[in-house]
Amino acid sequence: MFGISWLQKNMTDCCKNLKTKKWLDNLEITFLFVLSVFLPDIVVKYASHLPIKIEIVFCLGVILFGFLLSLTNRFVFLFFVLLILIMQIIQLHFMVYFGNPIGPADIMNIFRETQDIFDVSYFRETWFVAPTLMICYSALICAFFIKKPVKIPFIWIILFYMAAHKPYRAWSETKGIWYFQPALVRPSLKNSISTFSYFVFQYWPKGYQDFKVQYLPYELKEKPSEVQNILLIWGESLYAGHLPMYGYERNTFPKMLEVLKTPGWQKALGMSGGIATATSTLLFFNTAREPANADVLKSHPSDLFKAAKAGGFHTYYLSNQEARLTMGFDVASIDELMTNDLNPVYFAKYKDEGLTKLLEEKGLKGDKNFIVLHMRSPHSPYENRYEGREAEFEKYTPAASSKDRLEYETNTYDNALLYTDMVIDDMVKTFEKLAFGTNYSIFITADHGQLFNYQGKWGHNNLILEQAKVPFFVKSKHQYSLPEVISHYQIGKMVLNALGFELINPNEEQNVFYLHGNNIDFPYDFIEYEINGKDVVQKKIDNTKNLVNLSK
Repeated sequence: MFGISWLQKNMTDCCKNLKTKKWLDNLEITFLFVLSVFLPDIVVKYASHLPIKIEIVFCLGVILFGFLLSLTNRFVFLFFVLLILIMQIIQLHFMVYFGNPIGPADIMNIFRETQDIFDVSYFRETWFVAPTLMICYSALICAFFIKKPVKIPFIWIILFYMAAHKPYRAWSETKGIWYFQPALVRPSLKNSISTFSYFVFQYWPKGYQDFKVQYLPYELKEKPSEVQNILLIWGESLYAGHLPMYGYERNTFPKMLEVLKTPGWQKALGMSGGIATATSTLLFFNTAREPANADVLKSHPSDLFKAAKAGGFHTYYLSNQEARLTMGFDVASIDELMTNDLNPVYFAKYKDEGLTKLLEEKGLKGDKNFIVLHMRSPHSPYENRYEGREAEFEKYTPAASSKDRLEYETNTYDNALLYTDMVIDDMVKTFEKLAFGTNYSIFITADHGQLFNYQGKWGHNNLILEQAKVPFFVKSKHQYSLPEVISHYQIGKMVLNALGFELINPNEEQNVFYLHGNNIDFPYDFIEYEINGKDVVQKKIDNTKNLVNLSK
């Protein structure tokens, strides 16, 4: 009875406070909280020329969290504000000095290399970060203590529930490391929440170390190229085994099948570098070959965007995927950047077709352009790719007539391929219209394939060579001498040649390549294989930990 009476009294007091308009203090505190979160980002963005962007959905979440925070007690308020302040001091200092968001391994170095981390010389570049943060958060704390905002009992439960989302995902391991990857274009607090969650609940308890093998350095050598405009279509979950140009019985790519018959087009069977989008994207756009070659992934000597800028190209990365996939890119070399979490409403409306619209709207800039269009279709659930357009794309009826999982997934995937085929055809036509009269090249491949009960496996994230089979189409004034099977690494080198560079990699072994596991940053499994004509021969399965030990 006492508890009920106490709750009724507090709720009555809240109603009275609302009537006397004390809630205006809550709005003021909310405003100061939002300002504290985003103003430092704006300062860093312009002071250090970093491409930080404001995400609408995250911004709305910050506003809601700030308002709920204004309704709680002093202890909970200080707990969250000081926690955010500490994370942001570390995050923004790191970003300003190194030009990238902090990762779990970098946080570990704060403890391993304390003397170097706190060297005064760092503050010559980052001197403005701490004052900006301290002014913002001091004003926020003072306002909370001076003002008399409305308080609601137990609102802290909702706050802790909201704040526990990422830490719980890290602790429970329901998501892999790529779910927690930061991205330079994201708001810094969003990066901090992801990185610190993974550090506290996975990286630190398990004592992860940086694993890398000492490889000889890559070198880019200038190589004259007459190509003025390049389109690279980076597909998603495109399995060559379900495409008619590779022997599939269904005509799931009718438009591109006809396009490939026209002059200038060539094809080969592609072999992906990784078993998941994040892995293969990181490897491909850095033109990386060897397992655990951390220097290539961090210093970007053969990054396609970096090479394009060096070659005088205006660069585009337009993606219907998340910004976290840009973590391994030289983002500073991307002139036009758009991802689906930076404009979720747009991509929810237009899906992959929005990429073609963006290309039309932006057009070509100057004499030389390097354009990457990163698709989402036909990623699972496959039926979502053509939702609402079943009459147009549901050629293979997947619903009531499908008797089992294999039939259902095969049909929905093949229908999604029909949609993907239409989108790619439109992309090609739009680009060719824009690039008409210039010397241009088009490259089309995908991050990885899909499995349909292959050895009992489904989808991707399976370390099986069959899953690496993706399409590769190329159109160029220069006719390449294409092998029947080509690795992503070799395709990357072709793109570099078109950009005006030759990759010198002293670590290469003729015809030997790798299918990489899921993590890249940590010891991970990989398959070493050899391409002999049209045959792909698996040599061995190993892991980077053993590779490191062997290198000692």
